[in-house]
Amino acid sequence: MSDPVQNDNAEDVGSVPSFFREHAEFLHLLDEVATSASNVESWTLPNAPEEEMRLIREMKKTLDVYQEQPTCLDPYLERIVSRLMSVVQEYVYAFHDTMYKPESPITVTRMDGIFDLLYTLCKVRGYKVILRFFPHGVADVEPVFATLWRFSVDLEASNWPARYTLLIWLSLLAMIPFDIESIDSGTTDLPAIAELGTSDVSLMGRWVELGKLFLCKPGCEMEGAAVMLSRLLSRRDSAAVLRPEFIEWAAREITNAARPIDTAAANAGLQIGSVLRINGALRVLCHLFSAMDSHATLDAQIPMLLDIFQMDAFDQHSITRKLISKAVQRLALLMLPATNAEMGRAYARPSLRENLSNNAGAASDSMRDDEAESPDVEVPLEMEAFVGILLQKLHDKDTIVRWSAAKGIGRISERLPMALAREIVLAVGDILKDETLVDNGLIDVAMTTEYSWHGALLCLAELSRRGMLYAQALRQIVPWVVRGLTYEIQRGDYSVGSNVRDAACYVMWSLARIPNPSSKRVFAEMSVEMATTLISVAVFDRESNVRRAASAAFQEHVGRQ
Repeated sequence: MSDPVQNDNAEDVGSVPSFFREHAEFLHLLDEVATSASNVESWTLPNAPEEEMRLIREMKKTLDVYQEQPTCLDPYLERIVSRLMSVVQEYVYAFHDTMYKPESPITVTRMDGIFDLLYTLCKVRGYKVILRFFPHGVADVEPVFATLWRFSVDLEASNWPARYTLLIWLSLLAMIPFDIESIDSGTTDLPAIAELGTSDVSLMGRWVELGKLFLCKPGCEMEGAAVMLSRLLSRRDSAAVLRPEFIEWAAREITNAARPIDTAAANAGLQIGSVLRINGALRVLCHLFSAMDSHATLDAQIPMLLDIFQMDAFDQHSITRKLISKAVQRLALLMLPATNAEMGRAYARPSLRENLSNNAGAASDSMRDDEAESPDVEVPLEMEAFVGILLQKLHDKDTIVRWSAAKGIGRISERLPMALAREIVLAVGDILKDETLVDNGLIDVAMTTEYSWHGALLCLAELSRRGMLYAQALRQIVPWVVRGLTYEIQRGDYSVGSNVRDAACYVMWSLARIPNPSSKRVFAEMSVEMATTLISVAVFDRESNVRRAASAAFQEHVGRQ
């Protein structure tokens, strides 16, 4: 494979690289490392040679430079990953062939440097991109699984990058288009793992149990196990039995971990071990709901999951609350038909010919905006509870939770009938009115909380991006968004509200991208107030990110008028 032509004399903008400058040197080091690691005689060593580790450290240092511009590595990723994985594949096959011998000559830690380099590539570019270049033959399944099983005997060992790499490799192998039973050789003499007490000796059963083992481990191993289990359980040959059993296990795991042992434990809050167990189970559910194509096998588990989503034991842990928000929205999306999304956005995506049509065409668009009805969609009864949970999380004290809930409400609203979507829009708008005093048209926000305003504005921006704000709602919401542009509350000797002003700019930017004529007329009625407020914020706000956001929103409106 020839190298892409690069201009080595090109200058970078600031300190951010614009292409992989060290590609020639890096590829040379890669060949040296791969040649050293592929030496079969060295696989009996307890560790990699010092010279090989020195080269790997140098390569990792080079890769870390590109964390802000990881796409610069793309022209060379296939060569880099394929070269490394060819060595790892040979090692895994040899390790699998000898691991059943009483004294296996191949050591567990010999390839730690190669696995560490693969983890660095996943860290810089993302595991989804790196996985494209992993081998994925049917013959790889059992050797990779057996190697990961052997590496899991001692979870306290420091070779976690090896376990993470094998986990994501297994997540790719879990998607092979053949029944797992057809490739199960029936091997039962794997080393014993103290944490596993399963009596299921099938490959699928052990695969699931091995994934559960890593769900309570901090760091990347939890994420790798969650991805692997979600892809394995989304297969058709596991849907009937293993998927319902696993979801029930995850529900019990969360419930047991959230239940305090005694009164003292209840007052102290959840222990770190309990939080890890909860987060691991929730991560699998999030990935699983995203990978599934039907909720038909979940009917019996939905009430149990709904009880978990409404538990109050997670108030002190932001990551857990964010995962609950993601699980709720993905389960809701799984239960709604995807065909209604385009119908919900249709009124906001007219063609250029319609935009340039006469007043009759504009009137027709307005009629479609305000009176269009979506086709009948059967909405599950649990949808009201799901939307209520997400609306409540718009008030959360952590930004990551509010942002996740806002995106979830926007995605769910796309698939709901227009009448229900409009009710959600009004409910989000009512959040801005809570604890707010209005006197002679002036909106006083002194008694409000910045969390609620920030969450509501983020949600309105997401709804606007998806074309869910109709003309009547815009007339009610725009004055409150304009007030959010200057939102500021004094808290002693400091003030809060910069995040609210930034979110209000985001709403203004997204409003400009609604192209239907009826919305344009609403903006025309309020153009003076909107323009003056945006310009004043873009010029005088103390926060640079808010000034930049206001400027972008103003330019978006001007460019689309």
